[in-house]
Amino acid sequence: MFESLKMKNRSIILDTDIGPDCDDVGALAVLFSYAKENNVSILGVCNCTSNTYGSATVDAVKEFCNVPDFKIGMYSKPGFFSFDNPAHVKYNKYIAEKYSKKYNDGTLELLPHVSFYRSLLANAEDDGVVIVTIGMFNAFADFLKSGPDKYSDLSGLELAKKKIHAVVSMASILPEGREFNVFCDYKAAKFCFENCPAPMYLSDFHIGFPVFTGYAPEESEKHPNNPIVESYQLYTQVFPRVGFNSSYDLTAVQFAFEGEGDLYSLTAPGRIEFYNADPEKFEEDANRFVEDENGKIYFMKKVASDEEIAKSIQARIDEYVL
Repeated sequence: MFESLKMKNRSIILDTDIGPDCDDVGALAVLFSYAKENNVSILGVCNCTSNTYGSATVDAVKEFCNVPDFKIGMYSKPGFFSFDNPAHVKYNKYIAEKYSKKYNDGTLELLPHVSFYRSLLANAEDDGVVIVTIGMFNAFADFLKSGPDKYSDLSGLELAKKKIHAVVSMASILPEGREFNVFCDYKAAKFCFENCPAPMYLSDFHIGFPVFTGYAPEESEKHPNNPIVESYQLYTQVFPRVGFNSSYDLTAVQFAFEGEGDLYSLTAPGRIEFYNADPEKFEEDANRFVEDENGKIYFMKKVASDEEIAKSIQARIDEYVL
């Protein structure tokens, strides 16, 4: 049984690709709500992209929500979901420039992603950290592959085994197929799925896709100068339901705190295999779940209806809007 953050107080680290979708901002609000309610320490948030606007958006939302300060990390290698693609800056450039004082005055401190993980985990309690990833696995995989340094004499895998209780991720798809957070860097995902010493609990595509949260345009007008509302509005401008988005990432954050119960349950343990969905078009970046009693990977299952889950999540976001 997954020991949620409500069951036992541990610290949390969030790893996000904040930019290609606006649900990362919603996930921050959900994280802040649960952490405050349960007195959970947020050690840090890592932006797994090369896009500084995403990191500044984390800072902007943190400051707006009046959350105690935490470390912000950023993927230190250039060119990964960076500024060159307009799809990667649909809202975070605007939010960064409007709301992040530290970004605008040049004082925003961003730790390189490996140093971010190693420094925070080296000083954490043993078995005392839950990692939640709601983006690609590139930053987390680099940490796992890291060697001893000034922060710790342990390797990344040794630090993870000693310090990380569990990893909760929005990733993959059941029963099989290609999913964004996996195929964008499938080699990193594969390394994590096969080598992470902590058990991994996955919210697959089908969990969050039909769970819609957000704010209609007429509702958003009642809450001007709110980076959460504006993120949803900017990102969904061309959507059929402007202001509303699937809650992919938010379900993973929710599960980290709620665990199994009225909202979610878990599959039997298993492992993930990778394959070519279409050898003529794709690499070996699709995956399937195989039950295995010796496996350390579990998938979330919904107990409540999509509407009930959406209502529960929306209430968390509303704490910083209404």
